[in-house]
Amino acid sequence: MKIISAECLKENDKIKAVVRTDKAGFDACLMIGCCVFPDEFNIEEPYDRKSHVFHIDGHYCEGAEKFALLVKKHKKSRRPKKLKFDFKPVFADENALLDEYNSRFEIKKEEKETVANGVVYTHYLIEDKNAAPVNAFTFEIDTKLASLYVGTPDDGYESIKVKAKVPEMIDAAVRNGVKVVAAMNADFFDMFGDCHPSGLCVKNSRIVANAESPRPFIGIKKDGTPVITDINESPGITDELSQAAAGLEMIVQDGKIADYGPLEPFSFVRHPRTAAGVKSDGTVILLAVDGRIPEYSNGATLVDLAEFMIKLGADRAINLDGGGSTIVYTKSERGFDLRNYPADLFRPRAKLIRKEFDALLVVEK
Repeated sequence: MKIISAECLKENDKIKAVVRTDKAGFDACLMIGCCVFPDEFNIEEPYDRKSHVFHIDGHYCEGAEKFALLVKKHKKSRRPKKLKFDFKPVFADENALLDEYNSRFEIKKEEKETVANGVVYTHYLIEDKNAAPVNAFTFEIDTKLASLYVGTPDDGYESIKVKAKVPEMIDAAVRNGVKVVAAMNADFFDMFGDCHPSGLCVKNSRIVANAESPRPFIGIKKDGTPVITDINESPGITDELSQAAAGLEMIVQDGKIADYGPLEPFSFVRHPRTAAGVKSDGTVILLAVDGRIPEYSNGATLVDLAEFMIKLGADRAINLDGGGSTIVYTKSERGFDLRNYPADLFRPRAKLIRKEFDALLVVEK
């Protein structure tokens, strides 16, 4: 991969290197010296089709200024040589990072609504530590009365070159007799490629995609028990699953913050977010947080997402696809109502409903 440019920026007394490369694609990794920076460091969404932009935070590396200067000299040289530069890892104090990335959500108002037997929908009006607004939405699902069902385009099993909007997935499932009462988006997916989901996908006990993916997932076992795990922790569990959709990070484990991506801008920059959790009593929690519209909702970091899940009582939780994919629907007399404000990065006020690969549909038993 060729480095096109690099610059050192200083924001709020913090140093970061911003590196642009000539390679686009979801598998792009920037290699500088002994350090490898995967595509999660890419700060653009949707992904730039022509190049990658990597935001490398000063928490991770020393020498960002030297690196930016080296690239400038390299580009001006008549005979440029292969760039070699080793970032020195700097591991910041974890407690300091957790404090920095925590927006300290304070619930100001909550509006609850029972959308079906065993399914409670809540709209939370929140203020962060700067008194800025945040809107969040949850479903609490009593799995003795309701469950999860993986929605897919046409309610089918094809995971290549097929995607649909969540309301289209709802309609397809309803046509097949599935008693859908609510929905949120689910797994990350290749938006500009073959639309394949990033992690495990199981629908009606059939593995649709990525049987060997190590990513954590939320699943419903054939006996109705909800689980959040991965195949490394639970070998052979795919044979026990009726439904499953994956996420990226296990943000809560044993009621405590787990993986919050401390070195990745994707994780500590506030965005719209979606998450799924399970309480110790088997209650499932789905959570969505709106963002990118400052006067309405400012989004969440992964620490915020984990903290809120813990506040809701989750023993385990995973981070699902967020950003412009975050979406919430509930059933009404009119059909299905959009309850949140989907916000694309470049047109946040357009309320665009993105085509995706799968969704988590809340269903009556």
